[in-house]
Amino acid sequence: MQHEQPDHQDIREVAPDTFVDETGHQLTKKEVRQIVTPHAFTVADELIGQPLAKPLRRGIAMGIDGVIISGLASASLVFVFPAMLYLCWNRYKAQNRNHLLLMVFATLCMLGTLSWTPQLVQEQETTSAADLDLTPTAAAALAQVSLELSTKECDAICAEENTKMLALELQNSGVSMKQQKDVLDGLLELTELKGTEKRALLAKYVAQPKVVAVAAVKEPKEESSYSVLDKLKNSDYSLIKWVKGILADFGLGFGWAMVYFTFYISWNNGQTIGKMLTRIRVVQLDNQPLTLWASFSRQGGYGAGLATGLIGFAQILWDPNRQAIQDKVASTVVIYQP
Repeated sequence: MQHEQPDHQDIREVAPDTFVDETGHQLTKKEVRQIVTPHAFTVADELIGQPLAKPLRRGIAMGIDGVIISGLASASLVFVFPAMLYLCWNRYKAQNRNHLLLMVFATLCMLGTLSWTPQLVQEQETTSAADLDLTPTAAAALAQVSLELSTKECDAICAEENTKMLALELQNSGVSMKQQKDVLDGLLELTELKGTEKRALLAKYVAQPKVVAVAAVKEPKEESSYSVLDKLKNSDYSLIKWVKGILADFGLGFGWAMVYFTFYISWNNGQTIGKMLTRIRVVQLDNQPLTLWASFSRQGGYGAGLATGLIGFAQILWDPNRQAIQDKVASTVVIYQP
């Protein structure tokens, strides 16, 4: 017969994270996780009265960190190398040999795989001639224009005449505007035309008359009949598009965001570069140093903040200790250090 645990135990905290029951037995970590203890809800005495970071400072810090993460996501050593070098110096200063060796090894690996040139713009998928369903006439025109443009005798006038002729054949074959641009742009690379001249030719001769004609016949919808949601979607500066852009950028650099926030918060005394510049710091409620796991858990709270429609971040406006959702996840607060 198994011994049933009582409904309630008299627990005393005799030291930080050290608890004993009514018999004087010190509870193991496993036993502590099986009952409610006060250590997760208490605040260290030395933190009482510390000034909290204002929302504006936290926002500025996040903006700085966002720029740094965007740079890291560009896979450029211009951004990656200084960030990794600082962590190496930080671990050397902390005299943590294992961490230092890990960071040196990771830095050397990146030096061998990354380039110094930022790759901020992703390469778009291009269309090749083999992907097109061309008529025999259009295919013949494509071959003829390719030969014409590849010769040195084909000047700007020659390039324009061939571009006009091929564009018309591609349009008659039902090729989309994007495919037309891809094919003609690739062919114009064979010429000695400058970038502005190439773009001018593409803008002049690449079009879809059928689509334009249908669009012209269709009567525009009166602005008064648009709903608020329609106006937001159609606006170039709408909040919806702004938030979508943030989510897209965050998704591109999500891996670097995890590394950046986790290692900097844990190893740099609760401070990212943005937090250092704004003189704020993340601290645990028990005032113990944040472990890598605690920092990783807190970083995961940013995803929860986005999932709640940014309401998780807005909690700092009304929460008594200005805890955002990531702070509640990791039992942390952000303090200001004058």
